[in-house]
Amino acid sequence: MHEMENGPLRKISHEHRVEIGRRISAQILETFRDRVLSVFITGSTAKALDRPYSDLEMTAIVKDNVEIPTKCYVYEGLLIQIDYRQESEFLKAAREPGRDWPLGADEPRNRTLLFEHDNWTRKLVEAVKENDATDFTEALRFATLGMTESLAAVRNADFKDDLVDLRTRAFYLAWDTARVVYLLNQRYVLTTSWYWKQLFECPIQPHDLRPLIEATAGFAPSNRERIVDAAERLWSETMLLVRARGISIESSEIIV
Repeated sequence: MHEMENGPLRKISHEHRVEIGRRISAQILETFRDRVLSVFITGSTAKALDRPYSDLEMTAIVKDNVEIPTKCYVYEGLLIQIDYRQESEFLKAAREPGRDWPLGADEPRNRTLLFEHDNWTRKLVEAVKENDATDFTEALRFATLGMTESLAAVRNADFKDDLVDLRTRAFYLAWDTARVVYLLNQRYVLTTSWYWKQLFECPIQPHDLRPLIEATAGFAPSNRERIVDAAERLWSETMLLVRARGISIESSEIIV
């Protein structure tokens, strides 16, 4: 059967996606010249995990006094995003784990290098080494607070008797819980299409993680009562692991 492709998106091979990346890199260097320190492909394409409709994600490292807005568009049927990151800001993010580390840690670690000035990559390698040796306690605490905020939203949706909002908020809770589990394991996501697959492979995980995620996120049939119960249990089981690390999100006094 002939497959119709509607809209601007087209099937793109990995090789063609990389070739477009090289053309973009050449244009970046021609346009911005000595303001650019490095250009590389990130995301699934950098690891040859891209699929026919995957986007092309690229990062250009520029000097600290240079500000260039992110570019997003479709070119030859390919969705493209080019992030221009100032050197000090990018290296700082590579060194310090935050609550979004599970999704952001891949970028400085896996890349297809297209250009670098004066062996710039060595700075990034050193930043990643520092990150690997960093204490993740604060990142984990903030991620746990985000998970708890999502639980509050689930309870509010249940209180309002709003099933659509409840299903939406429950999915966010499942997503935020996954972030906590990734941080507990100090593992990061290689590609967002593997977000749940890699989660279930983590050695440290709450009791009944998969069935609770499936019910909370809506991956399995569930009614209102089942969603609320799964959400509460998912939060509670995850908190047992967080507290076992000596991490608390509560305070007996006001902190300003």
